[in-house]
Amino acid sequence: MKKIITAITCLSISACAGHLPSTDKDELASLHTAIQNARNAGAEKCAPAELAKAEAKQLYAAHEIEEHGGYNVSEADELIASGIASAKAAEKKCSKPKPVAKSKPKPVVKEVKPVEVIKLEGVYFENNSAALKASSEASLNHAVEVLKKRKDIQVEVAAYTDSRGKDSYNQHLSELRANSVKAYLISHGIAGNRISSHGYGEANPIADNNTKEGRAKNRRVELHVQ
Repeated sequence: MKKIITAITCLSISACAGHLPSTDKDELASLHTAIQNARNAGAEKCAPAELAKAEAKQLYAAHEIEEHGGYNVSEADELIASGIASAKAAEKKCSKPKPVAKSKPKPVVKEVKPVEVIKLEGVYFENNSAALKASSEASLNHAVEVLKKRKDIQVEVAAYTDSRGKDSYNQHLSELRANSVKAYLISHGIAGNRISSHGYGEANPIADNNTKEGRAKNRRVELHVQ
C-alpha cells in the first residue's frame, strides 16, 4: 500500500513539477517530526498504509509550497494537518502499552490441621542452617520423653521460618530443619514410622514479622499429632 501511494504521488508531482519537491522546509517541520515519530514506533512494519498516507501528504504539501513560489496556506495547511493526523494514527497503532508488573503472589502452603500441637520451646538452629544448637537439647529431650510415654501417637515435625529472605529459600530451610529434628528424635529411641517431617517456610506466622521479637516467635518447631 505504501509503495503504491508513494508511486502515484511521485508520478503526479513529477508530471506537474518535473522533479520531486524537497520536504526539507520549515513549513513542514511539524509533519516531518510526526512522520519520524511514527517510523521510530515501527510504522513501516505495523502501519505501512497510514505511514504512506502521511508521506504522500508531505510530498503534496511540499509541491504546493514550491508550485506557488511560497507558502500556500489554503492548500498546504490542510495537507500538513491531514499528514500529521495520519502519522499520529500510525504511531498510535504501533505503540504497545507497557505491561503492568504483577506482584508475585505468596505461595500457599496447605497445612493439614493437626489433632494436637505440641510446641517445642527452646529449639534453636545455627544462622541460616539446619544444624541444631546445643541449647536445644533440653527441649528435644523433653519431646523424646513425651513420645516415649505416649506410644499410641504419630507426629509430624513441623518447622517454620520468619518472612525475611526469598520464599523458596525459606521453604527449603524449613524442610531441612524439620528433618534435622526428626533425625534427633529417631536417634534418641523414637521409632521412625511414628514420625514424619514437613517444612512450612514462612507460612502461618503466629507473630508480627516486622519486629525482632515477632520473627523469633515465627522461627519455631512444633509436633503435630496426627
